[in-house]
Amino acid sequence: MLFFFPLASSPICTVQGCHFRNLSKEFAAMGAQRVGISTDTVDKQAHFAQQRSFDYPLLSDVDGVVSELFGVRRGRLAKLRRSVVARQAVRRRRHTRRRGLLARLLPVRRVTFVIDTDRTILKVISNEVRASVHADQALRFLQNHNVPTIGEKHTAANQPPQQGKSEPTGDWFREPETADEPSLARPYTLAAARTNSDGNLALEAPVEALGTTAKPPRWRKNDVRGQILTYCAQSPSVAEIAAGLSLPLGATRFLVDDLAAQGYLRVRAPASDSMTLDERRELIRKTLRGLRAL
Repeated sequence: MLFFFPLASSPICTVQGCHFRNLSKEFAAMGAQRVGISTDTVDKQAHFAQQRSFDYPLLSDVDGVVSELFGVRRGRLAKLRRSVVARQAVRRRRHTRRRGLLARLLPVRRVTFVIDTDRTILKVISNEVRASVHADQALRFLQNHNVPTIGEKHTAANQPPQQGKSEPTGDWFREPETADEPSLARPYTLAAARTNSDGNLALEAPVEALGTTAKPPRWRKNDVRGQILTYCAQSPSVAEIAAGLSLPLGATRFLVDDLAAQGYLRVRAPASDSMTLDERRELIRKTLRGLRAL
């Protein structure tokens, strides 16, 4: 359980953190670990945790790297956080619609991620005002979600896939998600926080998609891995995939390597030193085009 909160010791964030603390026994019974994170400094997080007697860790993401990778960081307006906090007492007396403006000025969105042991995001909960909803919905999801044990996972892995069985959808988000809406699961999350592939793929290595009719992937419609498979129909290089889909280069190399290991992609060896002059020029053009797109 990883929950983002905008500002340590603020009223709404205090309610959110304390509710996760109060449901400690319930989460422990489900085998769930709770971790809070914000862009506050380590000292502020330590003071917040000690003041409210939190029994779970609070992480400091001062530079906003983790928030950016999870897609919860706001834009340039986050720089106005200090002025907003200074006027927070005055704004409480104003109309409630001011809350929407205050939320847009905070550094990160209030989002909770329920993450499985294999680093798969099972549920995303987003609510700016009703802070207690995060712990309640996360606990309710865990109670209703049939998480198989290690033995059951072992048995399921050795069984052949059932034909015609669709992927369970469930209540993934608090609000219905449109098909064109980008996924909150960033490539960094899908790559399990890894930035380099085991095979050390060359940036100029051509990648082509293979036929997947025998074992079609069971990903969500907006999964970045599906975008990579579609883009590889043109046999681009690893660098062109990262540039064309606006993906981090390290995560792209890992995802391509992982998809190749699963049989969805084929990575051909890059051209050797015996290339002709025209082939070298074409390679340089593609490299420059990819760098400009980055």
